[in-house]
Amino acid sequence: MYKILISLVLLASLTACSYLQVHRMDIEQGNAITTAQVEKIHKGMSRAQVEGILGTPILANVFEASRSDYVYTYKPGYGAITEKYLTIRFHNERVEDIKGNMYSPFIR
Repeated sequence: MYKILISLVLLASLTACSYLQVHRMDIEQGNAITTAQVEKIHKGMSRAQVEGILGTPILANVFEASRSDYVYTYKPGYGAITEKYLTIRFHNERVEDIKGNMYSPFIR
């Protein structure tokens, strides 16, 4: 009887974790980009000016030095991942093209 009782208590304690929600951390990675920062970027700016506003890009493309990628992901403990990205291409160290889901050319 004692062994059965212990077995039931152990079994109940093992399954109890599945009924309770365990805390999951929110995970942020990359460059935190705001819309206000992106609105300051325009064609003709130097790379130093862009890095002064957005910071150092998180991705450095060794094959194409004229491109900077700013990526930000946010994964809440329970929920969907949010991803923001901005790709800036340079020609002669000046901004030539801006693309990404944080940039809208219609704002300009």
